[in-house]
Amino acid sequence: MELLIKKQLNILLIMSSYIISFILKFIFNLIFLTCKWKIINDDLLRENKSKPLLICIWHSRLLFFSRFFKYIKFPVWGISSTHKDSELLARVLKSWGINLIKGSSTRGWVNVIKQMSNLFKNENAAIIVTVDGPKGPRKVAKEGSVKLAKKYNVPVVAASAISSSFWELPSWDKTKIPKPFSTIYVKFDKQYFIHDNITSENVSQYIDNNQQQLSQEIEIHN
Repeated sequence: MELLIKKQLNILLIMSSYIISFILKFIFNLIFLTCKWKIINDDLLRENKSKPLLICIWHSRLLFFSRFFKYIKFPVWGISSTHKDSELLARVLKSWGINLIKGSSTRGWVNVIKQMSNLFKNENAAIIVTVDGPKGPRKVAKEGSVKLAKKYNVPVVAASAISSSFWELPSWDKTKIPKPFSTIYVKFDKQYFIHDNITSENVSQYIDNNQQQLSQEIEIHN
């Protein structure tokens, strides 16, 4: 009897997880359908569509970029934590065409390294990484993905995004969600960085500088 109850509870949890994901997808799709996009410096991105690339962003901007790549129909890979809570958002990202690698810097990193290495060597894939994820510290880039890019001589580009109007969640990364009918600004750095001396500190600085420039250009201070 006790075993049966546990099985039923597990089924209910799985069903509720899918229902929540469906609701999130519906709400996000509805919001993004009302938004406008303004893209800065995406020429290099399009020119290197068939080459390996590491795109570095802050975790708080993940939602913007996940939808952005669907908007421009640009194939990209992302990294999704194996934690159960991450499955909710992972289903939304998959529905937007994001290919996912399972793992993170705190769990399943061996699988992440293996798959990223294979993509860099054989698939010429663009991989987007929230370099301060999955749990922070906020705006402090980790070394792992940057070291891997250096190993395979893969260009690294910093990218930023902000919305003219947004909600900020009380999470560790202060996740931003665009409000309906807002304008979303996406900016890629003007150049790629590909040299032996690049570090996680460099990447943090590149992203911050890019974000500050973006805020100044559109007169938004986040």
